[in-house]
Amino acid sequence: MRELKAYRKTSHLLFAEMVIALLFFIISFAVIIRIFAAADGMERRERRREQASLCAQSIAEAYSVSGNAETALELVLGSGVQYSGDGTIGLDSSMKPSGQPEVTLSLAENRRELSAGVYSQLSICFIADGEELYTLDCGAYIPEGGAAVG
Repeated sequence: MRELKAYRKTSHLLFAEMVIALLFFIISFAVIIRIFAAADGMERRERRREQASLCAQSIAEAYSVSGNAETALELVLGSGVQYSGDGTIGLDSSMKPSGQPEVTLSLAENRRELSAGVYSQLSICFIADGEELYTLDCGAYIPEGGAAVG
């Protein structure tokens, strides 16, 4: 009988050891899943920020040549963009115009008439989830053949 009792004690210890090991693995698994989820969220935000910066730089380059926000937006985002003065445009995750936007493109244009031409500035701001992704200010000078008054 003594051997039987000793056997039972070791089986209880083995069972307790297995339960503790299982709990350790479950907790470790939960922590690892949280880390991977956080890393995935950070990667998605960074990818969105990178796309916003590339889009803003393309708009700025087109704007510096034309001096016209509408023309710059049509060149970069396509002909379906409707922009009139200061305003916002809804974009999807790939920075294309969308009826259900994930990202908001906010634009503000300021034009100043000079004697020899027009100097205009464009402020470009991408916003997603209430957070500013990327902001860029650019300018363009369009000569109109005038001369400076001296």
